[in-house]
Amino acid sequence: MRKSFLGLWLITLSANLAVKAQDNKWDLRRCVEYAREHNIQVRQQHIQANLAHLDYTQAKYSQLPSLNGSLQGGWNFGRSVDQVNYTYSTQTFFQTNASLTSSVTLFNWFSRTNTTRANRLTAEAERLQEEKVKNDVSLNVANLYLQVLFNIQQADINETRLAQSRAQYENTRKQVDAGALPELNAVELEAQVGVDSANWIQAKTNIELSVLQLKNALNLPADTTFVVDAPPVESIPVDNILEVAPSAIYEMALASLPQFRVNDLRLQAAERNYKAAYGQLFPTISAYGQLNTLSNNRTMEGYGNFMEFNPVIGTVGTLPGALEVNAVIKQRMYDNYRNTSFIKQYSNNFGQNLGFSLNVPIFNGLSLRNNVRRQKLNIENQQMMLEQDRLNMKRDIYDAYQQALGAFEKYNASKKSVESAQKAFDYATRRYNIGVLQTIQWLNNQNTLAEAKINALIAQFDYVFKMKVLEFYKGQGIKL
Repeated sequence: MRKSFLGLWLITLSANLAVKAQDNKWDLRRCVEYAREHNIQVRQQHIQANLAHLDYTQAKYSQLPSLNGSLQGGWNFGRSVDQVNYTYSTQTFFQTNASLTSSVTLFNWFSRTNTTRANRLTAEAERLQEEKVKNDVSLNVANLYLQVLFNIQQADINETRLAQSRAQYENTRKQVDAGALPELNAVELEAQVGVDSANWIQAKTNIELSVLQLKNALNLPADTTFVVDAPPVESIPVDNILEVAPSAIYEMALASLPQFRVNDLRLQAAERNYKAAYGQLFPTISAYGQLNTLSNNRTMEGYGNFMEFNPVIGTVGTLPGALEVNAVIKQRMYDNYRNTSFIKQYSNNFGQNLGFSLNVPIFNGLSLRNNVRRQKLNIENQQMMLEQDRLNMKRDIYDAYQQALGAFEKYNASKKSVESAQKAFDYATRRYNIGVLQTIQWLNNQNTLAEAKINALIAQFDYVFKMKVLEFYKGQGIKL
């Protein structure tokens, strides 16, 4: 029973370790998806898109009426005007002022509306620019991923080459020790084993370096455990290069890639900014309103018994026969006085005003007209950028198509070269084993075969990547 349980536990543990090892492998799809979320350039562009959206939100809500409240309080010393009683006073008093102000632009020749639309178009352009950065990062990650696969397979070729040299050296060493072959044969093979060993070590180093470059593109720490899922290059599907003409690929790119929509949106935003700047040359009509009140800590009010009288406000004529002039409105004289409460003062002094304003720009150092000219030049610049990007894209697609076609032909030629080199090497090995071929000649054939395999591998990976670029232009994304 214990043995059965132990066996079951070992099987389960092995299965879990295998699944875990599989989960730790990074294929191209996982690398691309991770880079699109964590790459530094992508994250920076995401921030730029958010900032552009904030600018749009700010412009949108700036068209609504503004509302601001104000509350002030302070001591007055020396001779000053008491705003409550409108008299001069030399007493120190504490005065508060409260206000609520609102204003709204009624008409400004659609300047704010066009600014809002321009910012909205800019926000959409920045969002699409983020997608473009993700696409650029995806292409770069695909290139680095294929470079890792190439280095892995190149290391395999060098390892096979080293194994052949070592096996040949051991076989020759036995024949030299038996006196069947001269010592020179063993020395030449031993030297070749050293060269092949160095090449294999360098190939393994290249794998680690290319993996570090891939980690950097993914924004992963250099010490992160990273195992690349390395499918054989022969299993990577590619489209038929003659299936679609480059002109058709260009039309597909115009419809699928975000770069052209980014430039088109920026051109539309520049046109809206021009209209907004032009609208600022004309008068602006606004409405405003305000609620205000104030209080004073020395304001007094009477209570209790009082008497009414008409105070003297002046005299008529000259002394000694001048006549006193009394106020028409009677005033009251109370027996007792007390401080008026702040709430009552706020109610008594509550005031409102409502009005309209017309702001006419007459002369502002040519800043408004220069801004109009600047926005017009910006439109021309955006038009040229859009045209230049279209020309560059067409050139890149035709260039990628021709390079892919050349890489395909080169790959087919290199396969034939490998077949011929392999036949020559097999024939040379048979002749060497029977002693009718010198060691240096066998080594030359081995080196020729290894070089042909590496060249074929380079041509194959070059062809695969260029085809992936064309597939990307066709809107198929990045996949292996």
